[in-house]
Amino acid sequence: MPTSGLIITLQPGSATQADAVGRLRARPELTLGEVSDRWLPVALETRDDAESREVYDWLMALPGVAFVDVVSVNFEPTLSLQLHPSP
Repeated sequence: MPTSGLIITLQPGSATQADAVGRLRARPELTLGEVSDRWLPVALETRDDAESREVYDWLMALPGVAFVDVVSVNFEPTLSLQLHPSP
């Protein structure tokens, strides 16, 4: 499961920024930090690389978003647990 650290650069204008942040808050895979001027730190957790790319493309097309910087990516292997191990 990839976890990505993003910095979203918002378009200038408080109404545009507020609308974009509202749409971002509606996405359960995003955890938002606090806006600082035009920059918003975001954590993105997805099932796989394909979903991460889909969300990135959605972010880049979102009105009010000027740019998305990917600052880190962590891939955690999926663990399969055995409740009854074989002898």
